[in-house]
Amino acid sequence: MKDKIRKEMIEKREFHHSTGGHRHCISIMDQFLHLPEFNDSKCIMLYWSKGSEVHTDGIIESALSLKKKVVLPVTKKEEKKLLLFELKDTRELVKGAFDIMEPLPIPDRAVDPKEIDLVVVPGVSFDRRGHRIGYGMGYYDSLLKEVHAKKIGLAYGLQILEHVPNEPHDVAVDMIVTEEGVIACGEGASAGQKKLRVAVLASGKGSDFQSIIDGVKSGKVAAEIVALITDNPDAGAIVRAKENGIQVHTIAHKTREELDERLLQKLNEISPDLVVLAGYMKVIKNERLLSAYSGKIINIHPSLLPKYPGAHAQKDAFDAGEKVSGYTIHFVDASLDGGPIIYQEKVDISGCKTADEASAKILEREHIGLPETVDRFAKGKFEAKGGKVIYKSNL
Repeated sequence: MKDKIRKEMIEKREFHHSTGGHRHCISIMDQFLHLPEFNDSKCIMLYWSKGSEVHTDGIIESALSLKKKVVLPVTKKEEKKLLLFELKDTRELVKGAFDIMEPLPIPDRAVDPKEIDLVVVPGVSFDRRGHRIGYGMGYYDSLLKEVHAKKIGLAYGLQILEHVPNEPHDVAVDMIVTEEGVIACGEGASAGQKKLRVAVLASGKGSDFQSIIDGVKSGKVAAEIVALITDNPDAGAIVRAKENGIQVHTIAHKTREELDERLLQKLNEISPDLVVLAGYMKVIKNERLLSAYSGKIINIHPSLLPKYPGAHAQKDAFDAGEKVSGYTIHFVDASLDGGPIIYQEKVDISGCKTADEASAKILEREHIGLPETVDRFAKGKFEAKGGKVIYKSNL
């Protein structure tokens, strides 16, 4: 998917650039130079543009004239990494790897990534969340993990897509400057948070799905639901999605392996930040899918796991004579209703006369706990790490 987008976008950008689009570089440069982030920076990392990229030469010259410390990367192809060196004059630039102009790698001009307080990041395409497609080498993603500074992309408006596929190792930018204006990535989320993009998987009626919809609409969940994905063309969740203007993707399949593979393809197209299994009646076993979305898939299960995994949890608990049952929200791994537990709530079912009555009582509480958990994920209050849940504040 990324390779296809990369190829098509480079072709579009080159045509745009060669037919007069390069004139927009002046507007992009002017907007960038008026950003508070640029004015406040003392050490700025840039790159020398090549071909149809938005021109950066004017920005580099301006930064030098303002006596800012200007840093450019030097590519080490054999090591597959970027090293940083200060540039004091553009006349010092020499042609380096991939025919990109680079500073001389003078040892006493080497710069620690931690010195950088603003980074301009190249990209073939971006989306409004800040995800980017580079040139497929991975050099920048490796370096940017070491840079604790605001990251800004420069792009023509045509380079901004609705969704850019992203992987766990990708590093997003904080802003994008185009001729059409400055995009604050994730703009619209509450309290400065980037709005979490959620894809929901459901196979049935979709009442848990509805609880997330209601939470988003009321502003209690700092997220947007970008898609419903279902394996069941007759799922009631489809009606709920359409009533709320949410895209529906029904995965046609003949085998479980085919279902998982097509699910992975669809998720890569949608590029969600979180995948929520809300009554999805299949166990995901595709290792590539689980790896690509590790720490980004959660499931809600109607029992106090590890008790009563499987499809008939409420009935199993009721038939076993349990007085207290409940539900569990957990990260997903390849096991049946396994994975690190995020949150559990106990529900008293001692007065229930039937399994259906117990199920309804548990479901009522799920509709409160699930949207709250999605919101807490959006606000970074917990994460999966090393097979455990790390809490950054109390649930």
